Amino acid sequence: MARLDINAIRRRQIIDAAVAVMAEKGWAETSIDEATKRAEVSRGLVSYHFKDKADLLSGVLARCQEIFNESVQEALGESNDPVETMRAVTRIGIELAKVNPVPYEVFVQFTASAKRDPRLGEEIRALWEGFRRTTAAAIRAGQRAGAFRQDLDADAAAARHIGAVTGVALQWLLEPGAFDFEETERQTIEMLMAYLVADGAGGGSAGAAAAAAKG
Repeated sequence: MARLDINAIRRRQIIDAAVAVMAEKGWAETSIDEATKRAEVSRGLVSYHFKDKADLLSGVLARCQEIFNESVQEALGESNDPVETMRAVTRIGIELAKVNPVPYEVFVQFTASAKRDPRLGEEIRALWEGFRRTTAAAIRAGQRAGAFRQDLDADAAAARHIGAVTGVALQWLLEPGAFDFEETERQTIEMLMAYLVADGAGGGSAGAAAAAAKG
């Protein structure tokens, strides 16, 4: 039987408490004491796991990215189809704003404060760069498989993709119920996938060129 890692459990408990407090109050108003109280642990235990608030910041960001990654992996299942994979990831990226908004709320709080705090700015830029890099890698994999347009710059397409997904999500966070979420999600996914695919459904000149080459 595998042994429980009590230190890892306690660390996660503290991070999850800090995530919850920050989603409510913002990072500037989140203190070690508040996280300690929410986690129902001693201040000494928090100090044991995190040397300062900046150290806790790294844990909070990593946890929010982990929540997103877990949701994506659950949605992907066993599919090896790059089109279906991208469609599933896009859907989850939008739906998180409704079913589990805390990671988005944390990202918004951090992004808004990034320019005023150099350490925070470095952390949040690395986070967004990671999202773009992962998305660009998925687009390149689709290009290699012949599923996505060959004429696309993968890095630019990734930034566009993430911008559309987060744009819908942030609007919902700011004003839940302001629009038909499911219909907006459907339109956003179809728009983004039509831009990416290589079969002419939104492929533009790339689709025409591929068809001509086959002819």
